Amino acid sequence: SDASVVEKIKNRSITEEELAADTASPAGVLGLGITHSLGTREEVWEILAVNKFDSTRKRMSILLRSPPELGSIPILFCKGADSAMLDRRVIKDPSYIVIGDENPQERSRRRTNLDNEIVSTSNRDSNLSLQSHLGEFAREGLRTLVLGVRILSEDECSEWLVEYNAAATSIKERDEKLKGAATSIETKLHIVGATAIEDKLQVGVADTIELLGRAGIKLWVLTGDKRETAKEIGYATNVLTPKMRPGLIEVAKATKEEVRTRMAMAFLKLVKFGKLPNYQTSSINETKPKTIGALFFKIGKGWRFFKREIRRFWHRYVKVLWTQSSPLAQEDQALMAIIEEEEKETKILQPIERRRNVRNRADKIVRDYLNSPQGMSQRRTHLRKEADDEITIEEMDMPSRKPDIFEKADSARALLMKGQDFQNDSSQEYRQLAFTDLAKHAEQDEERGLSFDEDLLSMKTISVSNDIVNNEDFDMRKRTTFERFFSTDKAVRHGRLLKHLSPRKVKDNKTDEELGQEKDSETDQKHNGPRALIIEGDALEQLLGDIELEELLFAVANTCDSVIACRVSPAQKAQLVQLVRRNINPEPVTLAIGDGANDVGMIQEAHVGVGISGKEGQQAVNASDFSIAQFRFLQELILIHGRWNFLRLSTVILYTFYKNAVMVFCMIVYFGYTLYSGTLLFDQWLVSSFNIVSFAPITILGIFDRCLDKTYVKKHPEVYAPTRSNEIITGRTVTRWGVFGIIHMFTLYYLSMPALGTVGSSASSAFFGLMKNNDRQRPGDGEIGDLKTVGFIIFTCLVLLVTYKVLLESNSIIVGQWPACRCQKDKGEGWSSRLAYTWIGCLFLSVLVYVIGMYLFSFSGQRIENQYTIAFLGTVSHAFEMSARSWMIIIFVPLTGIVFDMAGKLFGNLFYPTQTQIHRENFAKMNMKDENRGREEGISSDDSYTA
Repeated sequence: SDASVVEKIKNRSITEEELAADTASPAGVLGLGITHSLGTREEVWEILAVNKFDSTRKRMSILLRSPPELGSIPILFCKGADSAMLDRRVIKDPSYIVIGDENPQERSRRRTNLDNEIVSTSNRDSNLSLQSHLGEFAREGLRTLVLGVRILSEDECSEWLVEYNAAATSIKERDEKLKGAATSIETKLHIVGATAIEDKLQVGVADTIELLGRAGIKLWVLTGDKRETAKEIGYATNVLTPKMRPGLIEVAKATKEEVRTRMAMAFLKLVKFGKLPNYQTSSINETKPKTIGALFFKIGKGWRFFKREIRRFWHRYVKVLWTQSSPLAQEDQALMAIIEEEEKETKILQPIERRRNVRNRADKIVRDYLNSPQGMSQRRTHLRKEADDEITIEEMDMPSRKPDIFEKADSARALLMKGQDFQNDSSQEYRQLAFTDLAKHAEQDEERGLSFDEDLLSMKTISVSNDIVNNEDFDMRKRTTFERFFSTDKAVRHGRLLKHLSPRKVKDNKTDEELGQEKDSETDQKHNGPRALIIEGDALEQLLGDIELEELLFAVANTCDSVIACRVSPAQKAQLVQLVRRNINPEPVTLAIGDGANDVGMIQEAHVGVGISGKEGQQAVNASDFSIAQFRFLQELILIHGRWNFLRLSTVILYTFYKNAVMVFCMIVYFGYTLYSGTLLFDQWLVSSFNIVSFAPITILGIFDRCLDKTYVKKHPEVYAPTRSNEIITGRTVTRWGVFGIIHMFTLYYLSMPALGTVGSSASSAFFGLMKNNDRQRPGDGEIGDLKTVGFIIFTCLVLLVTYKVLLESNSIIVGQWPACRCQKDKGEGWSSRLAYTWIGCLFLSVLVYVIGMYLFSFSGQRIENQYTIAFLGTVSHAFEMSARSWMIIIFVPLTGIVFDMAGKLFGNLFYPTQTQIHRENFAKMNMKDENRGREEGISSDDSYTA
């Protein structure tokens, strides 16, 4: 009965293992006298405490008190990852828990300590079977959790609750104390079992990752899954490809020396084969850097030193003597802060010094390992194999360590199979069998061990691969002056095209092509093919936190096409994002995407955070900048809308500075005409209205402009590369806009002022006066030489010119459809999608609003009499209705100014086009072919956008 079971639990006459073994009987009557009941009953369990999940423990637990009918027994329920639950410090009986990274000394010591212990057959089989099943689940790509339970006594429960409450109410270091309290109770757990669920990939994940890779975006996968699960997901999502297998670098859980040596060897191999040219001997031994950056670096260090000394002098001598309100403790704290800044300053090195230290550190790690007993043993083994012609130096690669979960699973499965013949043997004999099998696997691991390359220690011969760009391969004399100063494409500007190749390189390429020489496929794929890095969180712990090792890790990861970090904690995810931001100059734009609470730190650390709303909760969405429903929507977010938005905003920013600069330049030039008296060329109300009348066209561009159709971008994601390289807003592009702004200023001012500034020069009227011979007594009605009229006409030319500029910079003109409004319902697009937004913004919301506003302001002087309205009274009607010359200037001066801009764009697009321009031309050709095909088939195109 329940009462008898409760009584046995309270007096400790039955353990959790015995209770599980007796109650898990398939029979109708259990061993303890408890009968199965087909009915249900409601029970109320009291929650005593909850230990939340954290990245250190990788598990969570809850302390409950059973109902009174079950004895009110305090029971701890715990769940977590297998690496955290199947731990000797956590599990109650670790006798048959296979430890993958246990060395022979620890295994022998544990064997001696367990010789006299007695382990039940059920516990033995359940532990081994559990580990075997976990391996099978991982091979199938399932996500697993291990469940455990612990029955506490009242004294243990009360004592721990005191510790827990003290930690929960602590003001300082509350989180750390709660972690300590949770760790203290999460021991001696009885493992109940494990769960495995299939986490299906969403539709389109593989295609999205492939498109992002083709767009030049490097993707790092940071996951808490097991290594093999992460690999399976990597292959399923095209993060890993079969071509990456020869160049795959795997760093699994191991000792600190092994992890660092493995990464150092991978680093030195990449240096050797030219993948990291900045770390080669010729680069790091450069004593005097010939860059202007070194000068600015020294200036920055000197300036920071000067500020620290000023602050030190102030706090040590001045503030202490003359400021009585500041206590000495605060001054000591300020001086300590200065000392900490000096310590950080010592770690700030020039790039060449930092790379030299990283290279020397890698050499030292490899040499220290080879001089260690383990390294010497492996060295003799490899030398013996080399003497037997079984392996060569070049073939010595770093073998990937088998994941712990699979080592445990294989060992556990072997023990279970062998144990079937030893059912009647004692626990001592079975334990002897277990340790024999574990030792066998350990010997295989030691033989497989960490291999090395003797040639890594002598880096005299460097074989540079073809994908590394060297200045010797190109002839800089083949660059033209226009390519150096006019082109905005970096490859053209730096002379990296095929036509810039040196004669020696051209000859080599022709020779290889003619003779059909091909490199050895295996060697070429290993050294020049795509590479990938898979690293576990336990290995990251041995690398993160050390500046030199972090740079070494990033140098290896940056040469890889794909990086997968598995078994990582939320804190490590954020650290990896920091690693990327800190080790690239200039700092790149990072994007983090996640769907769970463990991704919040990573999302907040990146520049842009994207949260996927789903069954994992809304924590990631709440912490992100953008929210999407599925991963495949990332295509639209980055490649389509992200690219469009970047191009729109870039044009808006450049245009905003341009239009204001043109207006200000005209006013500055006029200052010289007035002897710098401060007289404004334009009326101050005109200046105030400039941003209003020029607002609509650029706003329409910033909302609706599209560069290339979305279908074309998805077929050719390479068009995103210019966006990543910031093709629009560069120093060269900004300079070009500034130059054309000056040209437009000269066009507006010097083509308008000579024709407007001469008073009484036989000026004629447009609609009244001299033109119709109505009033010969008033010959001055057509003169437009006064300041207000001159300024108004030039300002009108300026408004038209900046409007033309918007049309010229638009990638798509929205012509709409006529009629925009239809009486038919639910047929075709709505009226809002059929409007001609470009022409509405330019003609109606800009030019028409400007003309109407100026007329209203000009006539307002008749009703509102003040110094501003009276001075502008009748100016607009006089300029538009009295002078034919004003119309000639308004029509031809803005067109002349925009012609200079059109000529520059035409020259650049014809002779030095950007990558985006080339794709636009290809897209236009495709549209023409489609239209011709449609005409032949009698199908008319109904597209509102013309590229």
